[in-house]
Amino acid sequence: MDFNLPSENDPRRLEIRAWFADNPNPTYSQIAERGLAAPNWPAPWGLSADPELQYIIEEEFAKAGVIPPYNINAIAVNQCGQSLLVHGTEAQREQFLPPALACEHIWCMLFSEPSGGSDLGAIRTTARREGDHYIINGQKIWTSAADKATIGVLVARTDPSQPKHKGLSQFILDMNTPGVTVRPIYDMSGEENEYNEVFFDDVRIPADRLLGKEGDGWRLVMEQLQTERSAMTKPGAVWGFGPTARELVSGLIATGKIKDPLVRDEAAQLYIEGEMLRLLVYRNMSNRLNGKPAGLEGNLGKMIASPHGQKLSDLAKRSQGAAGMLVNPDVLPLPEKHYGLFNNWDYAFWFGPASTLGVGTQEILKNTVAEHLLRLPRDSDPTAKMPFEEINKTKLKAAS
Repeated sequence: MDFNLPSENDPRRLEIRAWFADNPNPTYSQIAERGLAAPNWPAPWGLSADPELQYIIEEEFAKAGVIPPYNINAIAVNQCGQSLLVHGTEAQREQFLPPALACEHIWCMLFSEPSGGSDLGAIRTTARREGDHYIINGQKIWTSAADKATIGVLVARTDPSQPKHKGLSQFILDMNTPGVTVRPIYDMSGEENEYNEVFFDDVRIPADRLLGKEGDGWRLVMEQLQTERSAMTKPGAVWGFGPTARELVSGLIATGKIKDPLVRDEAAQLYIEGEMLRLLVYRNMSNRLNGKPAGLEGNLGKMIASPHGQKLSDLAKRSQGAAGMLVNPDVLPLPEKHYGLFNNWDYAFWFGPASTLGVGTQEILKNTVAEHLLRLPRDSDPTAKMPFEEINKTKLKAAS
């Protein structure tokens, strides 16, 4: 790493701090107008902030006690909004970005399907062009926030005669369009549902909602998932968010559980892992400050962070003995601050198994790291260059 963290009297920090002082309870519309919702975006949406200024702004949000927009509307601000900046039309940007940055329109990602498993290229939801519209039919599953979203970023197959990765396109969907049905998926956490399944029955999307060109879908998806995985390279309990090993150790000390030598040894190992993840965050920042392009390191970071988070919440629960089997949001005391959605150890524990499945399973991430970072031989996929419409025919012939 090669950088120095901005000082407390850095002029840029003082300017941001003064704005929060003048606007102690800002609305998200005010935050967006100031360019703080996505400061790395260019004007008029952001401040064209370099990574160092982004770090300052993130710290000042925390000091002001204001939840940043990327925690409220992560899909729009972190993952997919930038695709409109690069690949969208001016009309799309003017229509969809202002309410997204102001957190007035929540976005969701309509990617995963029941029949696809971890093979995102096996999407079967179809988008058939009919005049000035596309007609959508199919189903998505494990869609976060679909029940709250106004906008869905949809990946569908526009050309089944192309190989599976080349016949995909991406659309900006109004979730209130007739024919869209959202059903919540309830999980064992007992909390409000995170996931949903979404059905499309002859849904009509205007052709001007196509993002980029027909066939650009796979490239856009890879860009968006890489951004999402990079954001998860943090030391929190679930997908980089929530309490960290530092809070775990503090809680174990406060409750006296740290006196158990086995607990103490495990906590020390997790603390070391957490600091490694923290250093990975700084290394990514150093790379960006020194002009190095973002690579595939987000896959490696998420691959480490997800099981780390599971081990954190598991130790927090196990340290309570038999009492840990009960639902108890106060498993270990936590300092008062905003932890995002996963604001207690109990919720993090029950939701935790999803973290090694969502946004790429551990197996998919390991393959990506092996093939693209370590340059090991790629897995053979006999269907990769086959027209998608022929894949099932081939499987049926083989079965018979």
